[in-house]
Amino acid sequence: MNPSIYEFEDKFPDTDLLTADGVLNKGQMRYFNPNADHILDRFQGLEGWLRRRLEAGVFSHRLQVVGDPGTQATVRDLAGRHFSGINLSTVDYMGLSDHPKLKAAAQEALDTKRLHSVNTGPLLGNSPDSGAFETWMARHMQHDHGMLFPTGWGASFGGVAAIARPDDYILIDEYAHQSLKQGANASCKNVIKFKHLDNAEVAERLARIRKEAPKAGVLVVTEGLYSMDGDAPDIKELLAICKAGKAALLVDICHDLGCTGPRGTGTLGTQGILGDPDLIVVGAFSKAFATNGGFLTTSNLGVLFSAICFSGPYTYSTSLSPMQIAIARTGLELAAGPEGDERRAKLASNIRVTRDRAAHHGIAAYGAPSPIVSLHVGPENVARLACAKAFHEGLVTTILEYPVVSRGKARFRLSMSPEHDHATLITAVDIIADAIAWAETYQEQLMTRKISSLEEAGDTSEGAMQPMP
Repeated sequence: MNPSIYEFEDKFPDTDLLTADGVLNKGQMRYFNPNADHILDRFQGLEGWLRRRLEAGVFSHRLQVVGDPGTQATVRDLAGRHFSGINLSTVDYMGLSDHPKLKAAAQEALDTKRLHSVNTGPLLGNSPDSGAFETWMARHMQHDHGMLFPTGWGASFGGVAAIARPDDYILIDEYAHQSLKQGANASCKNVIKFKHLDNAEVAERLARIRKEAPKAGVLVVTEGLYSMDGDAPDIKELLAICKAGKAALLVDICHDLGCTGPRGTGTLGTQGILGDPDLIVVGAFSKAFATNGGFLTTSNLGVLFSAICFSGPYTYSTSLSPMQIAIARTGLELAAGPEGDERRAKLASNIRVTRDRAAHHGIAAYGAPSPIVSLHVGPENVARLACAKAFHEGLVTTILEYPVVSRGKARFRLSMSPEHDHATLITAVDIIADAIAWAETYQEQLMTRKISSLEEAGDTSEGAMQPMP
């Protein structure tokens, strides 16, 4: 614990900030959408709510990294408090962000190329290097054509926008990333969510669409690995359903590219469906290849030309810089080769140790083994306190809470890397277990004190005596 930080247990106020007012429940959503005569006035309540969280030390977002974030990190919150400890919050699934080969590639590009591309993709934003990398990326996914985007978010949004038109239908997993959802809503008026990973519902809805609109275009959207629960769909079965219903399937492999599957081909490679002509693949380089940027691959050349016209993030954004292309290309080379196999094996070992240690403490891990280890806490107020406690005990990590995940399913999300050793990961999970236990006890004490205060005041109404949310 940093000695300059306030004494942890004595800092938290005995107020509803850590109970009712600290939880973003239905009542608190008014902070985001209140009635106001001036559009900027709507944020006053939200600002106050966030400031109270920050003052109480339970706002763990918008942290600033101080120094170099490796397996250990020091961060500073918006109130200026510093915390140091085990870093399980950096998304660096293959541990390449400090790799000498990637740094050398970046330095060579810096020395021999301009600092950035000179225009957007449709104009002069392309180069022989970007064209070669697009081809290589396509071949890695066993497609004929590839396309680079400035960001992974742009690739996901733009991939949907390249295919769907206003009168088409889009079936999209309810847990799909916002980039995919926003791309769907921007492109099509018939957007239908299906239950997470429920292929049977997709088949049912697709059959209904074909009955009512037999000539309509249909796009089904899912992910290779979901970043909140760390689970994956049966894409092979889903692709067969799409083929039977004359629909195309778009899969976002942002979180499994490079770090899972044979040669880093992710869930698609694991399930043996690379290169299918009814499959469009989008993804990002930022999770495994240590640089920003995204891509789309397909065997339909028309999709690429459609993206030039309808994918705003490609059409109207400056292309990837030469240095970013060099880093991503080198990262892909490494991930697809023998060193990539070694790093994936070490990553898998670290994932197993972390999940096993959580089970030892009786903490449930979401999904299947993957680079994302999400550990269940439950109530938002407990999770928020547990995260603050974990920071003080030497663990830099994050919690997910509503509206990012369902209410009452707050969790720690640990980003795995082959760079950690087993002992460090065991220590990290032990810190989490102790922090959860402490937070639960602290909340019980708050509840007891509240009930005692209400009884002394003579207020024993049903509403006043409700347990903390």
